[in-house]
Amino acid sequence: MERRPPKVLADFVWYQDGRGMIGLVPKVKLPPLNQVVEEWIAGGMVGAVKIDMGVVETEDLEVTIAEPNAETIKLFGLTNGQEKQFVFRSALQSSMGVEKFVVKVTGRVIGLDIGEIERKKVGEMPCKITWTTYTIEQGGSELVHIDLLSGINRVGGVNLREGINSALGI
Repeated sequence: MERRPPKVLADFVWYQDGRGMIGLVPKVKLPPLNQVVEEWIAGGMVGAVKIDMGVVETEDLEVTIAEPNAETIKLFGLTNGQEKQFVFRSALQSSMGVEKFVVKVTGRVIGLDIGEIERKKVGEMPCKITWTTYTIEQGGSELVHIDLLSGINRVGGVNLREGINSALGI
């Protein structure tokens, strides 16, 4: 049994297309991971079961930039095949020391809200990013790697689509 206080997000930095955005990103909402399932119940069953449909949902990543940022605006409107890399790199601190927690996506900026700009206030610019690859690493180990176009859904080092891909000959 593990007994310890939780790890705390001590700090983070956001990178877009290789550029560090230190001091410019107050908030990042990482995309949740959800498998697509469908409820199934048939004769003789006492309740419904959720059947894995072999697909993951692709919710957008959201990042807030603390200004109408020219480099971010230039990334708006890229089309399929023009994806860029976006990286959330953070430090989790605990009684055991500091550990890296990194989320990388390859994607495109599909939404910008330059919104209200007011004198003597920081002009935040929320931004939505759709993704085709999504990787989570902690302490140097890959926890999740999803590549939508290559049919890879690797969790804990195991490709959950290996049997499906083999049956398809890919």
